[in-house]
Amino acid sequence: MKIMKLNLPVILAIVVALGIASCTGTSNQKKAHAAVEYYRNVLFSETPYDIERGSRPITADESKTVNSYKFSYDDSVRLISVEYVRNEVLLGYSSLRGASKIVYEYVGNKQFKTFYNKDNEQIEADGVFKHEYSLNENGERTGLMFLGKDGSMVENRNKVHSWIWSKLPDGMIRELRYNLAGEETVMNAFCPFYELRFTYNDKGFVTKMANYKADTLYNCTAENCGDIGVSYFNFSPNENGDVESFAVFNVIGQMSNLYWGWSKRISKYDENGYSLETVYYDQDDEFVGGKMVPVTVNSYDSHGAVTETKSLDKDRNLINNPENGVAITEYKYDEAGQRTETLTFDKDHNPVKGQE
Repeated sequence: MKIMKLNLPVILAIVVALGIASCTGTSNQKKAHAAVEYYRNVLFSETPYDIERGSRPITADESKTVNSYKFSYDDSVRLISVEYVRNEVLLGYSSLRGASKIVYEYVGNKQFKTFYNKDNEQIEADGVFKHEYSLNENGERTGLMFLGKDGSMVENRNKVHSWIWSKLPDGMIRELRYNLAGEETVMNAFCPFYELRFTYNDKGFVTKMANYKADTLYNCTAENCGDIGVSYFNFSPNENGDVESFAVFNVIGQMSNLYWGWSKRISKYDENGYSLETVYYDQDDEFVGGKMVPVTVNSYDSHGAVTETKSLDKDRNLINNPENGVAITEYKYDEAGQRTETLTFDKDHNPVKGQE
């Protein structure tokens, strides 16, 4: 595939010039919000174009005993922080890219994002200390640059430095990525896609991520894209945004395996949106085999913290993970909700060392 190369001043100029009306439910919408809201979960996302959104709201009183994501907004209804808490105590095992809290600051048309651990110390996320977003006049994201601790421009662990987004006439969001040399670069080594286009439904939940080249749906045939290539992902969210199906296809609609050996995963959730079971299938629409575990099931405590994860075969029999020999992982917590132990066992409940 031909690689586009732009110098950084050109990339920045493009980002600033994109006064597009790129509106999806995952962008900054001018809608009613309380100053603080609590949710059991955050929505699935495949791109930093999306701003964090909560799922399964709970009350402030419920958040005293339930693990929750605390969303705070300023007087302009802009998101200023998301914290993973119980009873206002930061917890150390969120879905926020390894952080317990993220903070947003706004300066002109810039939005800055930083990450913090459970001790409220600023940390890196994927090798990046700060995200600098560019916003259009509607407060929607048009670009992103990664910054280091000293404020210098840096690449993340996938060798990406900057992103550019635009809304196309058909409503899809177009995404391009560049490294520090200004060269167009891939999403990551495992999904070596250049231009991506995202489709959202009327609730703002992502339903498709597609690989494009010159306005044409493109089939990736790189080594990590399987034997028949990979072109697009379909996501099937329920009314709450929980992704019940994640399926991978090549350009002519055949199921296609990702690098890890699976083509489709089906997830079941309880009434709180907690994932109870995930089942993996290959490109022949059969249960995965080899080094993969076909079925994973989770158990939770009354606070919403996962307490146990089991590996099962297609008949729901307990099995050892072929990669590490673990069949059962147990999680222990203190009274405040902090995780204190991670214990691993084989299917006969013998401890598996070195996997905690």
